[in-house]
Amino acid sequence: MTKLVAALQADSAAKRWQTIEHLHQSEKQGLTEETLSLLIKALADNHPFVRWQAGLALVSHAEGAQKLTELLKNSSVKTSDEVMRVYVAAIDALGKSQLPNAHIPLLEALNSDNALLRQSAAEALANLKALEAVPTLIAALQDTNPWVRRAAAYALGHIGDSQAIQALINSLQDNHVIVRRSAAYALGALRAQSALPQLKVSLTNHDPITRRNATWAIGRLGTPEATAELQKILRDPQSDPEIKATAGQAIEMITKPRWLQLLLGVKGRLHQ
Repeated sequence: MTKLVAALQADSAAKRWQTIEHLHQSEKQGLTEETLSLLIKALADNHPFVRWQAGLALVSHAEGAQKLTELLKNSSVKTSDEVMRVYVAAIDALGKSQLPNAHIPLLEALNSDNALLRQSAAEALANLKALEAVPTLIAALQDTNPWVRRAAAYALGHIGDSQAIQALINSLQDNHVIVRRSAAYALGALRAQSALPQLKVSLTNHDPITRRNATWAIGRLGTPEATAELQKILRDPQSDPEIKATAGQAIEMITKPRWLQLLLGVKGRLHQ
């Protein structure tokens, strides 16, 4: 154990994460209390990959996942940056897990007093695609912090529940550009037909990424009216070249067979 502690305190981040990886592989049957303690401590490491490796090791075992859940019960308490790294790493690990109840501590973190934890929780819930999180994420679109609102919009787009559409339409008018961008993306991911009028307005937004996302979203709708809007962009000599390119790609996607539309839609998500 002394050698293990020394290895986890090595100057080399690679040495630290390799030690955790080896530890993970060697304790497939379960984690001892000593190992649990070391892995929890590693969640505060100053290197993100070490924190990621520690979270992966913990969430791979029932006792480790339980420990992460217990940790987050205290996440609303104001604390040091080091401890905050532990909470964020715990949230990230639970978001990458396949545990059936992983969304429960994440929903609690989404109500934290700390904006970074709320943002991290929303992003983790996007990975889980937890339908149970939709009402809380819709409420988070009104959060005081724009990065939390942005993460909530992103999560709602990934989860794919239509009850979020109206709230996301409202977010197209958010006073912060990062929220408008994610709202436009999410509405496209949801294929929200009712959002077409507001997405058309977003085509004139001063932010080029918002315009591009709105163009992509309109293409995802796949309706004749949506296609007509995209054709207008292509015919307009004043249209931004990048927006024109997105419109052309969107029209091409609409004309493809349905199975290929789905494939291209997934590819589009990967670039958001």
